[in-house]
Amino acid sequence: MSLSGTLTTFEAGPYKYPIFTSGDLNSDKAVVFIGGLTNGLGAVPFSYSLSEALDKAGWKFIQFHWSSAYGGYGTGTLKRDREEMEALVKHLRGTGLKTIIIAGHSTGSQNVIQYLSNSSSSPDQDSDLIKVEGGIMQAPASDREYLKLLGLNDWFDNLPIAEEMIKQGKGDDLMSKEFCKSAGFGNAPLPITAYRLHSLVGKGGDDDHFSNDVPLEKEEPFVHSLKSTFGKLSSPVLVLYSEADVKYQDGDVKEKLNKWKDVSKGKLEWKFLNGASHDVEQPEAQKVLCEHVVEWLKRF
Repeated sequence: MSLSGTLTTFEAGPYKYPIFTSGDLNSDKAVVFIGGLTNGLGAVPFSYSLSEALDKAGWKFIQFHWSSAYGGYGTGTLKRDREEMEALVKHLRGTGLKTIIIAGHSTGSQNVIQYLSNSSSSPDQDSDLIKVEGGIMQAPASDREYLKLLGLNDWFDNLPIAEEMIKQGKGDDLMSKEFCKSAGFGNAPLPITAYRLHSLVGKGGDDDHFSNDVPLEKEEPFVHSLKSTFGKLSSPVLVLYSEADVKYQDGDVKEKLNKWKDVSKGKLEWKFLNGASHDVEQPEAQKVLCEHVVEWLKRF
């Protein structure tokens, strides 16, 4: 798999990060893509076919590097991701882009819902520059439910330790060396903070947007509620749910998707990708995904 395009950079905090632009390079409309845990540039299988489909539809496809890519998520936060995404959107506005859609895969979907439902940390004078016209969430699955049903009990055994560290003001400290040795997917080493462990697998953690038990109204211990996230979307959203994720999620997934749709007051629509793996490896499922995206983009 390969893509032809243009490599540039943007500034986010003290660093310059790469941006890879493919698709229709002359367009003033773009889909900006962020992957999930362990992903980086070009790591998500369907990104190649999506770039080709967007090219034919007259859209740019933009991928970028962010601090939480690869193993960086262990010491990252959705807040940091959002700040980097805002810096990128602001940069892209400066290049003449008029329509920007942010799209996320897996935990990247948490970045999308966080971006579209929470107030920005940027100065008021930047607010118009960082607004986006819409969002796409592919595989918005609960990490808490996924890791539990996958049987990665070590995460949950260490959760009380992480919670105690957070109470002691040590949330940014790394978990034990023993846990970090095997915390990464595939038993790869993963330096991970107490905060990020709780955020991903703690009930009501900052990352806990998509679990089946997230309540309609905010209540302890949940940081988010359906009304405070899906009920406060600033732009239209398309959800593309992979069939393979169903067995790793609690409850009736389609019933949950309808709850999201109902509380969004018309801003959200969802499509179910039959025969699709979490990251949509299958060519036929990729074709269907691209068709849904291109059709949905016609409104912009």
